[in-house]
Amino acid sequence: MVEAERATTIYVVRHGRTTLNAEGRFRGLADPPLDEIGLAEADAVAAFIAERPDAKRPLAAIATSRLVRARQTAEAIGLAAGREPFVLDELIDLDHGLWQGLTPDEARALDPEGYERFRQDPRGATTPGGEALANAETRMRSALRTLSARYPGEEMVAVSHEIPIRLLVSGVRGLDGPAVWEFELPTASVTTLVRKGDGGWTAV
Repeated sequence: MVEAERATTIYVVRHGRTTLNAEGRFRGLADPPLDEIGLAEADAVAAFIAERPDAKRPLAAIATSRLVRARQTAEAIGLAAGREPFVLDELIDLDHGLWQGLTPDEARALDPEGYERFRQDPRGATTPGGEALANAETRMRSALRTLSARYPGEEMVAVSHEIPIRLLVSGVRGLDGPAVWEFELPTASVTTLVRKGDGGWTAV
């Protein structure tokens, strides 16, 4: 009997909390470590993935952004899974440019028009002195292609950051405009993306 083709599954993980998260500030390419709560969140998400329904099937890979908050989260998952994480550059956070380290209210005060576009039309927005959000989404889609090509039919983890994940997942779900910001995506959350054969991705 021929075994049915297995789906490719990627658990997209947002890193745990940092002090900048706790203060509600844009992180971007700043590189703070996880705070005490973030370390606990990393352990919790590691346990969640280790206890997933298909845990008897080992993870093929754990890819991570190079920023320390993501790497610490990936290392906790790797310790639980017995797998060494590796850096995949496309998973890095959005470059927030002049908004890095600011709260949303501070960013709005600095550039009211740019901030309004960021909230209302994120795929058409670019942070001042930073990166186009559409570029971050393109990077994330590239990361998915890379991982699914390397490990077809396998399960793996990709650890990234809030805005890149929001853009990726909203694209998969067909969401645009302000809806990009409206679904829950807490620190250390997991979004499961599944792809069968050459078809598109589904968020489950």
